[in-house]
Amino acid sequence: MKIYIASSWRNAETAYSITVFLRHQGHEVDCFCDDSDGRYVFSWKEIIKDKNAIDAISFLRDKRSQKAFQEDKKWLDWCECLILVLPAGNSSHLEAGYVKGQGKRFAIYAPYGFIPGEFDVMYGFADLMTEHHKELFKFLDGG
Repeated sequence: MKIYIASSWRNAETAYSITVFLRHQGHEVDCFCDDSDGRYVFSWKEIIKDKNAIDAISFLRDKRSQKAFQEDKKWLDWCECLILVLPAGNSSHLEAGYVKGQGKRFAIYAPYGFIPGEFDVMYGFADLMTEHHKELFKFLDGG
């Protein structure tokens, strides 16, 4: 299965570990923090040191932001399933909505548990919500 891992830079180590494991299971996996296959890896810190020091329009006009958007969109269009690894930020949640809107599979994986107040009724779009890796892997294998 072609899988897109969506998460936050504060969670990059966990996202990368999941990526490596799933690849060993035979899945094709894209992860925002892994440039091993030539993926353009982007962090807003490339543009500015303080997120509060720039407005959204200026940020999105920057060529690096535009390149990052095109890169992510390419992989979102490619994938068959998105795994939202919590904790995750706004961008990852938008990616999940985009994929689900295309009728693709979508799982929310909370390896550290679902944090009180850090969830939403719109998580109802998910085909799976779990804190357990075995449930996630079973879901990915068609179970």
